[in-house]
Amino acid sequence: MNRRHFLSLTTAAAFAAVIVLGACGDDSGDADATPGTSAEATTDAITIDGAWARTSPMMAGTGAAYFTITSSVDDVLLGASVDPAIAGSIQLHETKMATATTMTGDSAMTGDSMAPMMEMAPVDRITLPAGSPVALAPGGLHLMLLDLQAPLEAGQTFTLTVTLDEAGTRDVQVTVRDDAP
Repeated sequence: MNRRHFLSLTTAAAFAAVIVLGACGDDSGDADATPGTSAEATTDAITIDGAWARTSPMMAGTGAAYFTITSSVDDVLLGASVDPAIAGSIQLHETKMATATTMTGDSAMTGDSMAPMMEMAPVDRITLPAGSPVALAPGGLHLMLLDLQAPLEAGQTFTLTVTLDEAGTRDVQVTVRDDAP
């Protein structure tokens, strides 16, 4: 075999190795990945567990619903809706410690100090960090059912539809209970 033919074969083999190794690279993607690559192929899986609503007193016009929600990607819970036969509307709410600047009406005052009080306030959205469960639970974030059409009774079930920024809408089956599961 002459030297010229050997160099041609060596060059061809090296070129083939570069092509084969390039095809075997990892598919982890990066921030500059082009559309259609694995960096954009993730799905927005939503898991909603333990959905329940507390029973309501006979004359109550409001109720609350709770669950734990987990998203596989960063997302935002924007709101919820329910059949008008259950409630007139739903708001995202948060229960938090009231401060002197947020309290209204008759507040419990003793001398220069104020007795600690909790208040519920609407929130515009609930952030769902990827992979981190977010609990909507008594004493924290929750869904407030306004203008109940009838009392919520233990054993009753109804469907809420939650709206998420990335994942769209999801139906959630809610069971009414006296106490948290």
